[in-house]
Amino acid sequence: MPRDTFLLKTAPQFDVHKWSDYPEVTRVVDAIFGEIKARRNARRKRVREADKVKRHLRVVLIDLWAASKLSFNPYRAISKNKSDYQRGSRYRQIFLKYDYLIGVINDLCGLGYVEERLGFRFAGSKGRRTRIKATEKLIEKIQSPEHGINSVIESRGLLSIVGSDGETETIFLMDSDDIEVEYEDTEDTTAWRENLKTINNKLKSGRIALKITDQQYADLVAKINSERDPNRRTINLTNVQLHRVFNNSSWEQGGRFYGGWWQNIPKEYRKYIEINHGQTTELDYSGHHIRILYAQEGLDPPDDPYDLDDYDRDKQKVAVLMMLNAYDLEKALKAMAREGINGARKLANALTERHEPIKRHFFTGAGLGLMYQDSIIAEEVMLRMIQRGSVMLPVHDSFIVRSSYCEELEEIMKEVFERRLGRSAQLKYKKTALDEYHEEREQSGREFVTDDLAELLGSEYGNYGWYLSLWR
Repeated sequence: MPRDTFLLKTAPQFDVHKWSDYPEVTRVVDAIFGEIKARRNARRKRVREADKVKRHLRVVLIDLWAASKLSFNPYRAISKNKSDYQRGSRYRQIFLKYDYLIGVINDLCGLGYVEERLGFRFAGSKGRRTRIKATEKLIEKIQSPEHGINSVIESRGLLSIVGSDGETETIFLMDSDDIEVEYEDTEDTTAWRENLKTINNKLKSGRIALKITDQQYADLVAKINSERDPNRRTINLTNVQLHRVFNNSSWEQGGRFYGGWWQNIPKEYRKYIEINHGQTTELDYSGHHIRILYAQEGLDPPDDPYDLDDYDRDKQKVAVLMMLNAYDLEKALKAMAREGINGARKLANALTERHEPIKRHFFTGAGLGLMYQDSIIAEEVMLRMIQRGSVMLPVHDSFIVRSSYCEELEEIMKEVFERRLGRSAQLKYKKTALDEYHEEREQSGREFVTDDLAELLGSEYGNYGWYLSLWR
């Protein structure tokens, strides 16, 4: 599939809440508004309520500029259906007016600042919304020296310019078909929303970045945009705000945190995340759902719940996930086969026998209930770490913090699990960028000895290597 076609198909939704109060942004808005006004005058059209036009123009410029500079996909999907701009749903509180927004986009297209692809269909698919993206002309206009935005980028970073305006819903209730369900607020939903506000405010206060080389960045883009990647991802580094999603129309199923860009990058890149210019550490609950189930039965789990000798450990983890999420054995076996697990039935039987004390939970769709349990634990862990002053990034049952906070994170994760479930948690550190660096240094030292000193040292080479390892 051509790259442009892929980008058009996977374009994220236009973000109506993008905003910036920087005076440098205001200069850009005023300059382009002047061109819009001249264009309308030439067409004998009046500009009514200039302040509202400028507000809509600012939102469009900020989101398209952010898409071009901070996202792997410069296109944004936008509706030209007037009914989509009506209030009434907690999930779609659009704070822009159809007439102003579409008028601004038409003007920007006419001025050559925006490229527009009108609603269209791909073969064998339903119709797609119109796509828009910033042209090079617009990027050059925004970053023209006369406006001063480049100076802000150099002094405070590109992300500092882009923010959000207006309240967006952060608590989502979905039915079994993943369709949003309207609901009345309860004490729980109100508390969850307030806690998310605390968490999101802390996330906004930090600098969350990905420190990788140009080649690693190119490899990441290629991986994300590859058709062969089964988990197609859209990444926008301005997405640092979380929301929670509950499932099956139930407040006791799901509830996990989503929305952070770090959740969408391949896991091997997470070790390169920096928080406030510092290296990070990722710590996760090992065998989390199995340990929760054993704890609910008042039992201690095996030290390693994936210790079957005849099976690959990673495949055991995937199989258990399928066995907990499927509603019957046959569906679990089909899901395991899709994941490339051979001998799925034999493995399922072996895992059922290995975990006999909790086998009644297998093939019952228990996974969403377990997600609710881990989301409640995650919420408390994050709130307590915020009290310690830490920005932290959740990835479901693991957490990324600046490395200076790793001991406090370990303490809190253990305390929260034990207090809620009455059993001890088992935690696991993921490899960090610093670990990788030291491994490279070790390898470099070994290669130096092997290639350059072996002949010189002769029979003493083995002793030298031993002393070298002690010194390191």
